[in-house]
Amino acid sequence: MALMPSVFDFDRYTQLFNDLGAAGFPAEMHGHLVGRLSAGARYDHGTWLNVASELLDARGTVPEAGKVQLIQLYDASLAELSGGGFDVTLLLPDDSATVDHRTQALGQWCEGFLGGFGLVEREGELSEEADSALHDFAAIAQVQTDLEESEANEVDFMEVMEYVRMAVLMIFSECQPEADKQAKPPAALH
Repeated sequence: MALMPSVFDFDRYTQLFNDLGAAGFPAEMHGHLVGRLSAGARYDHGTWLNVASELLDARGTVPEAGKVQLIQLYDASLAELSGGGFDVTLLLPDDSATVDHRTQALGQWCEGFLGGFGLVEREGELSEEADSALHDFAAIAQVQTDLEESEANEVDFMEVMEYVRMAVLMIFSECQPEADKQAKPPAALH
């Protein structure tokens, strides 16, 4: 029996973008989604598909299988963010890709996050830590690639990626409406 591909399989989204002749990037689209969710936005599947279609900037319409894939990405991303754990998956190329390619995708992800986050109206000011993280994301989005494959670059990439993951969880937690923060998570099924 074949394993089902992960919802966060970067290559599946790259294929979808290529098939549609999309101008956007998978990492940027996912960053945009997570940015909107982190700022407190929630969408029904139809609205998310409209947003995703704009982000794809494709020549064709998204096929049904692509729509299912995009809805799964939305649902899985929201579930991870609101799950209360420290799991958030960034849609990036896997470790078999060059560190240069992964770094470029991380920059695109951060750029998407900032764009999505900035489009959502929020109440109140951000903490100094969250504001600082957004400034860091802006710097990461400007990353210059052309990195050599080296242990040092690999370690740097992993540290920056982990920082982005933790910063996203902090920003998400800080920006959720009070009613959502007080709601108890559903009990686990046994």
